[in-house]
Amino acid sequence: MISINRCRNTVLYLLDKNNRGFISPEKFDVFCHLAQMDLFENLFFQYNKWKLNENKRLSVTEYGDIPKNIQEQIDAFAMYSTEDNFTYDDAGNVWSYSGTDLYRVEGLSLLFPSGKKIDVEEVSKGTELNNLINSTINMPTTTYPIYTKIGSGFRVYPEVPTTPAGYGLELFYIRTPKSPKWTYVNVSGNPVYNAGASDKQDIELDESLFSAFIIKVLSYCGLSIKEQDVVAVAANAEIVTDQKQS
Repeated sequence: MISINRCRNTVLYLLDKNNRGFISPEKFDVFCHLAQMDLFENLFFQYNKWKLNENKRLSVTEYGDIPKNIQEQIDAFAMYSTEDNFTYDDAGNVWSYSGTDLYRVEGLSLLFPSGKKIDVEEVSKGTELNNLINSTINMPTTTYPIYTKIGSGFRVYPEVPTTPAGYGLELFYIRTPKSPKWTYVNVSGNPVYNAGASDKQDIELDESLFSAFIIKVLSYCGLSIKEQDVVAVAANAEIVTDQKQS
């Protein structure tokens, strides 16, 4: 977790050092949200790249185990839902997740009254799905269930039993990071940080991403105040960061 006040102080210091201008709290929150989502999505790309390097024996273990370190950063957003978060459409046999924080689906499980859980395998729409449904050998059963994505919902085969009570679905997913918010009170026309505000939200990224985060925010600030040299410096710093990660 990165302190949003620390980020704001750092950004304002870097901008004010050369009288670049002032970024309002509202703009700062928007820039922080954009920077956080950009770096968050990049974690998945970096994880994939380093896993490939690991398969080629181009990575090390212990403290230098980069894939493991990145996985731990992503795991901070791993969540399990319960059947209470699903709504069911009888007509379309579609289960829809009612939460608002779904970022990426990792898995779906069928819950049994006994407490047992079985993984539901995702299959592609079209030929694969139709072949399995029409198969007399590999047709889906409650022991080997399957699902396919329909919009933002899930169509499960066979249909999840409604009796006896206790059947349901559980979703394993990566949640969306919460939008950062620098909270403040107005003192003589100036915003002063209010750390005790109930809606304050720090940046939900690992501390190791602090510098990369500041660079991202600075690039957005440069665009906002129309300072091309700020944008250029931020872009060059980002290139150096990317080269270190390669």
